[in-house]
Order: sequence, then structure tokens, then C-alpha cells
Amino acid sequence: MTIIILDRHPGGPPPYADWLADAGEDLVLITNHPATDVDGYAEVRYIPDHGSSAELAVLELAATTTVSALVATATPDLVRAGALRDHLGIEGQGRAAATVLADPVAMRQRLRAAGVPTIPAGAVQRVSDLYWYRHRWGGGPVRVRRRKDPGWPTAAILRDERDLRAFTANGLTPNLITVPSLLVEPDLAGSRHVVHGSTQDGRKLVRDALSALPCGPELPYRVEILRAETGAWLVDTVDSAVATDHRAVVREQAGLPSREVTRWAS
Repeated sequence: MTIIILDRHPGGPPPYADWLADAGEDLVLITNHPATDVDGYAEVRYIPDHGSSAELAVLELAATTTVSALVATATPDLVRAGALRDHLGIEGQGRAAATVLADPVAMRQRLRAAGVPTIPAGAVQRVSDLYWYRHRWGGGPVRVRRRKDPGWPTAAILRDERDLRAFTANGLTPNLITVPSLLVEPDLAGSRHVVHGSTQDGRKLVRDALSALPCGPELPYRVEILRAETGAWLVDTVDSAVATDHRAVVREQAGLPSREVTRWAS
């Protein structure tokens, strides 16, 4: 039995072998860091691009050993790992659930369908989408974010027609065959708050948001919330609180839930 770990942690791999020492299974590390301590691992594979080559490495290993778990905590790997679990019949988060947590547009659609108040958002695939959404939301400022980048960073804030024309002057992508990975949302004024909570949290908005998403019942999640000028509380984004308790996330994905999960205060 083998646990495969997909690693692209900045600065080098965390001590996965120590965290999973009680698993009683072989550990195989697939990493994009060339200088890696191999102690505790049955095998370490260095794959610099960590794209399709990492997927092929997982499939190659699965052909020669029984894979009991696949660990992947970096945002770019979540959907890839989910698809591999589906294909190989491995327990854990599948592609559909991973897509909801990795894509803020899908995430907010799921939250709204469950009655959880959230900031509106729309996918941007063409220039006309920006004009359409801005008109739909009353013609005020809009924020454009990079939909597939870790943390979904802001690409631009378009406050008026001049900003919109300048942002779209050269198109949304380097060439016509590339699909933009952008989202747009109204640039709402207010104060932003970050909460680390769980589906068992006592705060209703946090609990409702996490319960509406495919979130594990024990792990802490990072929930960003906007307190709008109207007084309304709106969910912005939700992601796994890897930076807060990376060990717990790794152990949960390996089928070894931590007994030391911290209950977070706001």
C-alpha cells in the first residue's frame, strides 16, 4: 500500500514523512524541488513542471502498487488530484468537489443556491461579459480577479468606462484561442474579515457557508467575509486553511485525521 504526495510547497517540502510516520504504508513524494531529503520515503521523484508529468507519474505508480491515498494541498493541484482519485478509485475529494472549492465562481453559485449571502460573481470569457455584468450590477465599479491563480488575486479595478476600455484594449488574452481565466464582481465598499472555522463553528454565516460546500467536518477553513456598507455580511471566498494547519490537512487527505485540530476564534 502506498500514499502518494504531490508537493509544490514554496521553499521545499514540509516534513510529510514525519507527519505520516504512523501510516504504516510506503510514502512516495512527487516534488518540484530538486534538493529534497529522502529519509522516510520509499521513493522521491523530482518533476520540475509538476503538470501532466506529475499525473503520468501517479498513473505509472498506480500500475505497480495499490495507492491508498493521494495528498495534494497546493491550489493548482486540487482539481488534478480530484480527477486522479476519481480515475483510480481512491477515497477522498473527487474532481467535482475540488472544482467547487478551487473556482470562486462555482463556489459562489453553490453558496447562493443554498441561501448563503455572497458577493455576486460572473465568469469572463469575452470583453462583452465585462460590459454586461457591469450594467447588470448598476454601472458601478467592478473588480476583475484571476480565477485560476492561487488566492484569486485582483487583476484590475474598473471604476468607469475609461478604465474598462483601457483594460480591454488589447483583448483579455495574448491570442484568440486562449480562454480567459477571469471573474468579475462588483467592487463593494466595506470591511473585509478573515475567519478560520469549521462546519461545526458556532458562527452561523461561517457554519452555513462551509456546510453548503464540500468541506470536511473537522478541518479548519479560511473564510473571507465582507461587511458591506449596508451592514450586510457577504461571503467572499472559502479555502482550506493549509497555512494555518498544514499538517492536519495532509493527515486528513492521507486518511489519518489529526487529533490536534485547533478550534479557531475569529
